[in-house]
Amino acid sequence: MEATAEDEAALAAELAAIALAPVLEEFGEGAEGLTAHAFPLGLRDDEGELWAVVTNGPQPYYEGADGNGVNFFHFVALYRRNNDASWSDELSQVTLETAPQRTHTVEVLDPGPRRAAGPGALIAIRGQTGAHAGTFDVLLAEGDWLATMVSHISAGPDSGSIADLDGDGVAELIFNTSDPYVFCYACAVAERREQVYRWTGVEYEQVPLEAPDDLEGDLAERSERIVRLAEANLWRDAAALAIETSRRVPDHEALRWLSTVVNRMAALRIAYAGSPGQPLLTNVLAGEYGAAFALMRALTPEEAFTLNGPLISGTAAETDLPTMVSYLLFYADEALKVRNDDPAIHAVRALGQVLASPEELSRARSSIGRALRLAPDDPFLQQAKAYLESTEVAPGLPPDAPDPETLLDAPDPSFFEQYTLGTGDRGRAVRALHRRLARVPQLRFRYPGRYYDVYDEATREAVLKLQVEAGLPPAGVVDGPTWEALEQLVEASQQPKDAAPSSPPPSVKHPAHGPAGEPVVYLTFDDGPHPRWTPQVLDVLARHGATATFFVLGQNVLAYPALAARMVAEGHDPENHTFDHASLDKVDRETFIAEVRDTDRAIHEAAGEQADPIACLRPPYGAYDAQTGTLAAELGKTLTLWTVDPQDWRRPGADQIAEHLLAHARPGAILLMHDGGGERSQTVAALDRVLGELSARGFTFALLCQ
Repeated sequence: MEATAEDEAALAAELAAIALAPVLEEFGEGAEGLTAHAFPLGLRDDEGELWAVVTNGPQPYYEGADGNGVNFFHFVALYRRNNDASWSDELSQVTLETAPQRTHTVEVLDPGPRRAAGPGALIAIRGQTGAHAGTFDVLLAEGDWLATMVSHISAGPDSGSIADLDGDGVAELIFNTSDPYVFCYACAVAERREQVYRWTGVEYEQVPLEAPDDLEGDLAERSERIVRLAEANLWRDAAALAIETSRRVPDHEALRWLSTVVNRMAALRIAYAGSPGQPLLTNVLAGEYGAAFALMRALTPEEAFTLNGPLISGTAAETDLPTMVSYLLFYADEALKVRNDDPAIHAVRALGQVLASPEELSRARSSIGRALRLAPDDPFLQQAKAYLESTEVAPGLPPDAPDPETLLDAPDPSFFEQYTLGTGDRGRAVRALHRRLARVPQLRFRYPGRYYDVYDEATREAVLKLQVEAGLPPAGVVDGPTWEALEQLVEASQQPKDAAPSSPPPSVKHPAHGPAGEPVVYLTFDDGPHPRWTPQVLDVLARHGATATFFVLGQNVLAYPALAARMVAEGHDPENHTFDHASLDKVDRETFIAEVRDTDRAIHEAAGEQADPIACLRPPYGAYDAQTGTLAAELGKTLTLWTVDPQDWRRPGADQIAEHLLAHARPGAILLMHDGGGERSQTVAALDRVLGELSARGFTFALLCQ
């Protein structure tokens, strides 16, 4: 008989106490803040079931008899729950190589088919160390031993993620190797990077950015050009060529993985392009020279080339112009090695040269002259050439540094009588919100920098945590009561309680890339079908050849069965969102089952067996608890949330909805929108723009639950 959740929790607490006992004995009172997360690995041998323990909490310390300090380092330990219901002695212990100060998230991964070895389990542990750094350790448990497979420390708190990128059932590791210190840590400009590691059956190996050595002729030339474009940070071109080339030889694994890593980097950089910390430079980092040049062309040449002009003032570059210059010149020089016929790159290079020093003006004139020869009819380039020939020094002076960080004033209380703050909103009120969220440690909100003023996904998630902690409705938008609760937490300056590491929220395992390495996103719509808006959404999807998953309400399917049937007929997937939008964490067992089964029945009556399998359940409001997951599993459902929420239900404007979705689209992202529950004209308009832009970036659209 399988152990219940209550039994497993009791066993976990018992084992955690066993594992911590020798630590408490050695370190005494200093170790009282330590906790441990104990969990089964899903592995058995002849003697019993294997369990693991991961420690967490403040690291104790004492001074030894020889006067030297003795530090505690977090570890993973292996135990066996014997067949006679006793615990074995510790079988193996490994200290985490990254030396985290906290271990926040623990996951057990299935290594899949493995070479020359028996069953095993991978344990992935993410944590933090130092003021900002994140840690990522992966260990292999096999038999009665543990071994570290790979470790990584990131410059920021987000050390990386875990995803099945190719849909083979074995998880890849994505390490965050971004540099958040382009200007300064709090300046809201980062050089986004990542590394992908694949499980070979024996170890995790990095997927290299290199051309496969077994290709010949045109394919070899193409793969080498993909790498050159990527090394020149011309990500959009590299990604498109990678997809096209991989599709020519769909069974070539190395080429598919080259396409995957290139497309991931393209998605990462392009989504960040135009970021408020330094809009022009972040476009350059993404290889979006057309967009960077457009920012220059929106000004007069004198404004564009002024040291404290609109392109510099109010951004992170205003206090560190040399860094801005070095990045502009390095990136432009690398790009010109591959694409010397692009006038936009030459124009950006000229900007860097003007900002560098008066001695570089002659080179800037040459760069603008080259750009003008490539685009002789461009008015800005014509004016820029004349302007640079008439000046001997760039006008203006770099402005003084901004005032030291202070807590910005809160919005006037009357603001919240008419408005809320939510996804996509910008301005001083959002900056004031960011500074307050960052002062509440338990929210784990990373301050995005003094120049960043966007209410993004990280902001929304922190607000949700705040609302849950304060007992407020978890809407993810800031109203008066939410702001008041935040002020109280800031004033209290609470320190987080060190609990056992958490497990990630439930989600469907889905590939982030297609067979040619192309990035995949998952479009999802909630609360339909609606007689007016659902047909319009379906029409837009059809125009772009995109498929989507519709999380429908049973009562709406009963009212509009033809729309559910149309979804299925056009290749979309209706899934379960309960019958009448009940909050599943607040209903009893009988109501829960009725909400789900009545919705399944309505979908079947409308669309027949073609709708099968109805495999996913999206809990309204994203609200779930342990019972929600247990009952969903009993009914054969997988709880399915989302990763990007534009809060289109607030109706903030089609542009704001679209910009949020485009800024946060990543390979494997689950985009949330609504085709029911209110007036959705803005969602329809935004969808058309989003599908067009994502298609241009090389994204494809897949069904989430099939």
